[in-house]
Amino acid sequence: MVDKLLHMALLGGEPILYVLIALSGLSIVVVLERAVHYAKKRTNTALFTSKLVPLLNQQKIDAAVDLAKSCRGSEAAVALAGLQNFDKRKSVVEELMNAAELAEQQQLDKRLNILGTIGSNAPFIGLLGTVLGIIKAFNDLAFNAEGGASVVMAGIAEALVATAIGLLVAIPAVVFFNYFKNKQKQIMTNASRLENTILAFVSEKKITALSKKAA
Repeated sequence: MVDKLLHMALLGGEPILYVLIALSGLSIVVVLERAVHYAKKRTNTALFTSKLVPLLNQQKIDAAVDLAKSCRGSEAAVALAGLQNFDKRKSVVEELMNAAELAEQQQLDKRLNILGTIGSNAPFIGLLGTVLGIIKAFNDLAFNAEGGASVVMAGIAEALVATAIGLLVAIPAVVFFNYFKNKQKQIMTNASRLENTILAFVSEKKITALSKKAA
C-alpha cells in the first residue's frame, strides 16, 4: 500500500497543475456568466422609484404594473409581485414580495458557491502539488546522489510553482466572489426599499377605504 502511494507521489506536482488550470478555466466561465446575469438584473432604482411613486399616488396600479414589467431587474421583479396583488391585504402583499425577494436572491446566488469553493481550496491544491514535487525531488536525489543539492533545489523550485499557481487561481476567484456578493447585497437592499415604499401605499389605501366606510 505504501509503495503504491509512493509511486503515485512520484508523479510529482504536474498533474496538480492541470487540475489548477481546469479550475482556473471554470472560474473564468462562472465569472463571465455571472457578470452577464448581474448586468441583465440591474435596475436604476432611483429612476424606477421616481416613476412608480406618482403612479401609486394617482392609484394607477395597471400603469405601475406595466412599468415593473418593462424592467428586467430583480428590484422590479419584487415590486411586480406586490403591484400585481395590490388589492389584497397588506400582510398578503408583504409575504408575496418577500417570496419574490427570496427567489431573486437564489438566482443571484447561483454558481457563486463554485467561486467560493475554488477560492478557498485552490491554495491547498497547489500546496499538495508542492508537497508531491518535493517528494519527487528527494527521490531523484536518492537515485542521483552525485547531483547534490542542485538536484533537490531544481525539483523544489519546480514544486513551488504549484503553490504559486494555486494562489493565482484562488485570488481572482475570491475577489469576484466578494464583488458579486456585494452587488447582490445592494440589489436586495434596493428591493427591500421598494417593498417598503409599495407597502406604505397599500396601507394608505386600506386606511382611506376604511375612512370612507366609516363616513
